[in-house]
Amino acid sequence: MYNRYRHQAYRYILTLVKVPELAEDLVQDVFIKIWHVRGRLEINRDFRGYLFRMCHNSSIDLNKRIAADRRLLDSVLRHWQMMADAEPFTQEELLRYDKLVGEALNSLSPQRRKIYELCKIDNKTYDEVARELNISSNTVKTHIKQTLALLRTYIRKNADVRILIILVGTLF
Repeated sequence: MYNRYRHQAYRYILTLVKVPELAEDLVQDVFIKIWHVRGRLEINRDFRGYLFRMCHNSSIDLNKRIAADRRLLDSVLRHWQMMADAEPFTQEELLRYDKLVGEALNSLSPQRRKIYELCKIDNKTYDEVARELNISSNTVKTHIKQTLALLRTYIRKNADVRILIILVGTLF
């Protein structure tokens, strides 16, 4: 079973975790889990479906661990940063990044977008923006904090890993 399905499992897991070394480890882990439960395993349909469900669940679990474990996240980001350094971003990737940020900004309320643009694009201080819009600087700070959180969430959901690398240091 391992020889028959390992390449398919690897390709599938790689689409979910994006790091070849992690995908290889997960393939091994999945097949080891299957080996350990082989006596209790009752697959009424095809083995491939069962295997891919295990691959999917293991990948999701790993992605959750990466998100929760700062050291692991840093390791993954370093891996992708090295890959990005070795392979410069294409014009298409940079355009996708710009489009993604634009989509995220378009999801903001007009007031929040105005505050974001004044602070982050026009490089005005919170106090300058507060005076210009006749609001408190704490309100500006709150809007910026909430906007950055929304942008991070939107981009994490919608970007591929290479686009996320562009963002390291800007939003994260």
